[in-house]
Amino acid sequence: MRGAIAARPRREFVAEAYERLRDLIVQGKLGPGARLIETELSERLEMSRTPLRTALYLLAQEGYLESSSEGRQSRLSVVAPTRDDAAEVFSIVGEVEALSAQRAATLAKTKRSALAAELRLLNAAMRVTATRKTPNPADTIRADGDFHRAFVTAGAGRRLLSFFRSAKPHADRCIYLYYAALTDDIIASTQEHEAIIDAIASGDAQAARRAVKANWRHAAQRLAKSMTAFGERGVW
Repeated sequence: MRGAIAARPRREFVAEAYERLRDLIVQGKLGPGARLIETELSERLEMSRTPLRTALYLLAQEGYLESSSEGRQSRLSVVAPTRDDAAEVFSIVGEVEALSAQRAATLAKTKRSALAAELRLLNAAMRVTATRKTPNPADTIRADGDFHRAFVTAGAGRRLLSFFRSAKPHADRCIYLYYAALTDDIIASTQEHEAIIDAIASGDAQAARRAVKANWRHAAQRLAKSMTAFGERGVW
């Protein structure tokens, strides 16, 4: 019993270190190619090196970091996403979300109606943030995430939700890195969201699935165009 109580803070510190580091990477504050040194991260995050070390290992396992050798030392650095990486992760997220939307469209009518109303509000909020005179990328991406998370949470089971939480940050990272080139496409995405909402509201499961896959397919095409124009390391 004492061991379980003593171990709990350790897990919490690792989780906090993992989430904070992942957020920095996803939002481009630790950009592609950035070298990660435990002592510097410990000072920056004001955390012990022990949970940071575990968090770095987990992030490397998930493809955010890569290791390179310099003499006898091994250095960790942030992975630069390629076009193939982006296409893969957008395809994965699209499949997970499409299944979730399909399930959401089979909910009882009252639940579907309530979900559709929530989605319309979230989509409108995303449109407002994207069309400000000086839009804040974080606000727009957060609003987009809120929209997608709403129907995924409503429709997904535990396993789908776990896959979503694991894969979605990889997609968000690509959007953060290339946001400056994607600004003009945000409205097109909100229009595609309307098709998702209509399908869920009407209870058309297959249409909901198709609409979500189309949204992510078009998003991948828009991102590929930006990556071709600016290079695979993006602009940050």
